[in-house]
Amino acid sequence: MIDLLITWFAPLTIILSIILISHRLLLKRLGPTKVYLLWLCVPIGLFFYSLPLSWEANNHFADDKIQQFIVVPTQTFQQQFTVEWLISCWILISTLMLIYWLISHFQFLNKTALTRLDPNQLPVKLPLNLPVYQSAHAYSPMIVGVINQKLLLPEEFTVLYNDEQQKLILEHEICHFDRNDIYWNLIAFMFLALFWFHPLVWLAYFRFRRDQELSCDQIVLARKQLASRINYSRALLVAAETSPPLAFAQLSFKKYGDKEIMFERIKHIKTHTKASKLSLALASVLSITLLSGLSYAGNIGDGNNTQKHRTPPAVKKEAMPTYRVEPKYPLKAVEEEIEGAVVLKFDINGEGEVKNVEVMDGVPAYVFDRVAMTALKQWKYEATGEYHKNQLVQLDFRMGPDSTFKDVNLIEKIRVTQ
Repeated sequence: MIDLLITWFAPLTIILSIILISHRLLLKRLGPTKVYLLWLCVPIGLFFYSLPLSWEANNHFADDKIQQFIVVPTQTFQQQFTVEWLISCWILISTLMLIYWLISHFQFLNKTALTRLDPNQLPVKLPLNLPVYQSAHAYSPMIVGVINQKLLLPEEFTVLYNDEQQKLILEHEICHFDRNDIYWNLIAFMFLALFWFHPLVWLAYFRFRRDQELSCDQIVLARKQLASRINYSRALLVAAETSPPLAFAQLSFKKYGDKEIMFERIKHIKTHTKASKLSLALASVLSITLLSGLSYAGNIGDGNNTQKHRTPPAVKKEAMPTYRVEPKYPLKAVEEEIEGAVVLKFDINGEGEVKNVEVMDGVPAYVFDRVAMTALKQWKYEATGEYHKNQLVQLDFRMGPDSTFKDVNLIEKIRVTQ
């Protein structure tokens, strides 16, 4: 899991940088609704980056060439401890953020005294599967809940807003419900929790939530007259009088209700941006180009290979290693002076990248498996254009050149079991 997140760091940074830098221009040219959809480039781009290209599966052939390497401790205890400590902190903070979100969400639901309302008394028709409640703890009309969503209205809802404002606000919340925005928010918060140390992820999260509100405003007011737009803007000013607390599983009409954000929403209500066909076409082309580039980059790797071609050569070539990462000798094994060996099976694609790593055997069992797999996944081989399957490598872990550990040959054992 950590390896995957580290792999995602670079493409995630690229995608978020492009979106955030071009955001103001995109918002002006495309409008909030189209810009909100562009945030899909983040999960889709990472998916394509991790997806192997279809042509990699061509020209597979079995290959049982056996390689053997000796691994000795090359890092100090302090270096190994630092890396493991950083990873532990990463996981710990991510876990604490998720726990905090869950506790906050359930605390809010538990302390909220709900009174069921008759949806027929509202000025708009609600979806059948969206129950409506009234609560003194609701600071604004909001959608709450992850599994069973419900619409909460404050007790003074009919006092704060006139009839038309009530109708427009409820349409805003229905828009959130119809688009399943709560689940998209949950995905966004998962990214925030996993990459809590990345400043661009924090900026993107809050920008994403703003765009979510702006797009709902645009959808609600799409065919409304000027008088309705002014009335809706006044409702936003009323909502901006108090700022709501940060809540990740709530969709409030005045979410992030500070004056700066409310004025931004009012500004876009006044401009009423409509995307031109040319702008939509350019945005589509750029999005497809970005996703295609990420997909290709994810399969090319870090560029250590000198040969890059898709068409296999006429003569079968043996894959030769060009770049190896030494496994990190486990700290506990170093302290206890444990030595042993691990045999791994793997494939090599046409670009020389290692795929489908499996541990076939190890002595002692499970001691060196994880570090061996982590290192082997980073190895690079000469790009031959052919797919080498069922490669075998034995990594012998020795404390030093003067080791008295008796060499073990696990290869024969592997061949018998295949």
